[in-house]
Amino acid sequence: MYPELFSIGKITIYTYGVLVALGFFIGMQYVVKYSKDIVSKQQVYDFLFYVILIGIIGARLFYVLLDIPYYKSNPLEIFQVWKGGLVYYGGFFAVLIFAFLYCKYKKINIVKLMDVFAPALALGHAFGRIGCFFSGCCYGKNTDCFLAISQKHPTQLYEAAGNLVIFFILHTLLKKSHKDGYIFVLYIVMYSVLRFAVEFFRGDDRGAFIFGLSPAQNISIIVFVVAIVLLFKAGFKNEK
Repeated sequence: MYPELFSIGKITIYTYGVLVALGFFIGMQYVVKYSKDIVSKQQVYDFLFYVILIGIIGARLFYVLLDIPYYKSNPLEIFQVWKGGLVYYGGFFAVLIFAFLYCKYKKINIVKLMDVFAPALALGHAFGRIGCFFSGCCYGKNTDCFLAISQKHPTQLYEAAGNLVIFFILHTLLKKSHKDGYIFVLYIVMYSVLRFAVEFFRGDDRGAFIFGLSPAQNISIIVFVVAIVLLFKAGFKNEK
């Protein structure tokens, strides 16, 4: 693991924070490039500013809620997001709610915009998971598997690789004729399957399990079912 990238005096630059920031930046540039037919560049920059802020707050809040006793004793650490500790689903749902309200207020076609966001989310998330790997969080169970690193499943890299595959699939589909909303819903389907599978190899504490499944797995099941229903309801006929 390599949690600290470098230090300048008393200031430490953390690898996790740099990679998460890089993921946000690359994802943002992707959205700007492919949303120009939906919203103006200024509109998308304004939107992304709030999305990044709310995404971080939602992801951190969910993480803190999973370990309330610890953060009651160490309240200042709640704000130290650069060291790690973001729950993707927390940020995802916070941004989804905000996006719906924001786009409705600004009269922006949220369905088309979310189609552009889907590949960007997968790409940015891949960088975030690589950051987790260097930070040493979200680690896997002990194993003697040939993929093991420090005798543990590199679950962060499993998910990063999965997100990159999802990105390339969605990016390819985005450039083809498709029904509005199809790309975003397909992203939810694929990511929920990926997250559900990777969770079986995780070895870190992730909160209380229900029916033998982690909180993320239970959430993945719910969003997968909802996404599948949406796919069938919308139909698979291509149109644009």
